[in-house]
Amino acid sequence: MRRGSLVVEVTEGDTLFMGGGSTIGTLAKSLQKVIAFVLGQKLKGKGIAVVAVTPGFLRSESMLDQFKVTEATWREGGLKDKHFLESETPRLVGRGVAAMAADPRVLRHGGSITSSWALAREYGLVDADGRRPDWGAHMPAVSKEFKFVRDALSAEVAWLRAIADRAEGYLG
Repeated sequence: MRRGSLVVEVTEGDTLFMGGGSTIGTLAKSLQKVIAFVLGQKLKGKGIAVVAVTPGFLRSESMLDQFKVTEATWREGGLKDKHFLESETPRLVGRGVAAMAADPRVLRHGGSITSSWALAREYGLVDADGRRPDWGAHMPAVSKEFKFVRDALSAEVAWLRAIADRAEGYLG
């Protein structure tokens, strides 16, 4: 790899443990994020940015099939799940990665977990349909509706806070 390279792990969720669904899936997605952090720290000095990137509620072909809609009729999926109205096409995350790759300051992203919506905000991107879906802005509504999401996020905050406190203690 040459200086200024970008390595991207496409994952699920922009927190450490959100995403993956099953225990094994969550572990796999979490590992992708940890790999981006560890490699990002190791390779930043060589001019290589390693980043984990997540899309929001992805309006992939399989999701369109699951909702029994097409890209032209996708909004009808909102009748089954109102959160689907906040979905995005795979193009948004692709545009975000392309914008990051073209950014001469890409190294500032090295070792991070970011998202399609954060990249869309940063680089002024829109999705294929001209919208700017923002799953991050929508997540409070999701966590308010689903107790298991609130519980998972609360547990993650407590766990990460304890680790951060410990690490700060080691710094003296």
